[in-house]
Amino acid sequence: MLDFKFHNRKNDLWYRLGSFVLALVLLYSCASVGRLEGGPYDEQPPRFIKGTPAPGALHVSKNKIAIEFDEFIKLEKPNEKIVISPPQVQQPTIKASSKKVIVALEDTMKRNTTYTIDFGDAIQDNNEGNPLEAFSYTFSTGDELDTMAIAGTLLNAENLEPIKGMLVGLYSNLADSAFTKLPFERVGRTDSRGRFSIRGVAPGRYRLYGLQDADQNFAFSQPMEAIAFYDSLVVPTMEQRLRQDTVWKDSLTVDTIIERNYTHFLPDDLMLLAFKEKVFRQRLARSERPNQKELFLYFTAPADTFRF
Repeated sequence: MLDFKFHNRKNDLWYRLGSFVLALVLLYSCASVGRLEGGPYDEQPPRFIKGTPAPGALHVSKNKIAIEFDEFIKLEKPNEKIVISPPQVQQPTIKASSKKVIVALEDTMKRNTTYTIDFGDAIQDNNEGNPLEAFSYTFSTGDELDTMAIAGTLLNAENLEPIKGMLVGLYSNLADSAFTKLPFERVGRTDSRGRFSIRGVAPGRYRLYGLQDADQNFAFSQPMEAIAFYDSLVVPTMEQRLRQDTVWKDSLTVDTIIERNYTHFLPDDLMLLAFKEKVFRQRLARSERPNQKELFLYFTAPADTFRF
């Protein structure tokens, strides 16, 4: 009888131990099945959906522009990367709101003028930060939309290194004094490679300048601002070219090569070299009068003329 009870207790102990192990196995299995992998990584930039006013719209009078994308977006350094032509003296309000970019122009809208908002790579998706490269938005307050463009490179004249963030602008006023008295008419900004482009340009002849705009008035007004200039007139043109677009079956196999015509704008190879002018002021260093009939004046630099 005692042996029977001992045997039952032994079986009961093994039963409980087995149940405990089984419970641990089931708990681990449930935890493993329920683990979240997160899905594939998003590598696509935001995609433009629509805008108000519509891109290329004419007779625009409202100063608020709303541009919508297919996902939530953010703006990366908008004050540095976004350039508006014609230049705005009053800083515009530019912000990201949900899936939209809202631009409010503070300056009075100019009549019969093409407006171009060049975003560069400032627009990014909100999660992974994938940038929408070279995105621009254009509309006009008049009957026509100016569509010409020019491009080039700006380098430091001393070491031929590219200068990032320097303004490059156009004047239809061909007088040399325009650079010091008037703001740019159309403007672009250099990227990290020194490359620039200016869009929304009307046919005509222009002077081209570069400017490290310290006081943000879009004109050369400070002696210590770095400047650059193109020594010939710039005449925008365009021509039809042919390019090949490749359609892939997979990552290794080409399906079809399609030839497409497109419009290419020129000139696209303008070269500017930036420098700072040597600034000095002629001043009297000292004077001597060894006797009543002689007076010596010493200046900080040689003088071309002297009036007495």
